[in-house]
Amino acid sequence: MRIGCVPYRHARPFTAGWSSQQVFLDHPRRLAGELRAGRLDLALIPVWEVLTGPGYRVMPDFAVGSFGEVRSVGVFHQKTLASCRAIRFTPHSLTSVRLWKVLSTGPLAAPLPEDPAGDAQLLIGDEALTAWARARGSGVTDLGQTWTDWTGLPFVFALWAFRPGFQPNPAELRRLTYAWREGIASRAALARDAAERDYLTRCIRYGLGEKEIGGIRAFAVRCGLPAPCLNFV
Repeated sequence: MRIGCVPYRHARPFTAGWSSQQVFLDHPRRLAGELRAGRLDLALIPVWEVLTGPGYRVMPDFAVGSFGEVRSVGVFHQKTLASCRAIRFTPHSLTSVRLWKVLSTGPLAAPLPEDPAGDAQLLIGDEALTAWARARGSGVTDLGQTWTDWTGLPFVFALWAFRPGFQPNPAELRRLTYAWREGIASRAALARDAAERDYLTRCIRYGLGEKEIGGIRAFAVRCGLPAPCLNFV
């Protein structure tokens, strides 16, 4: 299989057992485009792409999400959010931009216009983690925390999805899921320091159960989409 994954710290439990030749690493928006174009067979793509794309089939049990503070998806601002004039978005995200738009007209009541020179900035992945560590968690609106405070639900940022029409080899699929389970179970040992260990074990949720699916459905409805029925492999 041609597999794509993000080059972020939270994906290390998925990629720990792979060599660099076995996986295409890029940002979420690019992975969605590559899978949609048929240049990848399986990729960790934004949940927004799954909700709006061309009939993807989703791997059960695995996701990248949060229940409360996530740290790696946030809006950073040196002054209060209410006093910011505009927001600039990372070019790498699909889901997080949509989540911000939902939250900004909901609990945050801060529908800022988009501007490349905005004084608030939406960041994701390792870039957000670096900014969070630099600010020590201050001056940041954590979108995972805001969503859970508002809905009481987890938020799922990304899912593993197959391109439409691709039939995975069952034996290869078993090897892959085994490697993922092993990586998730040993994620504390994969961390490079205490802060990363806390992030991988406390902030990121790798499961896809009924509560996570409920969070996906709630997000879709709040975005004006019909409640989805995920097509699992």
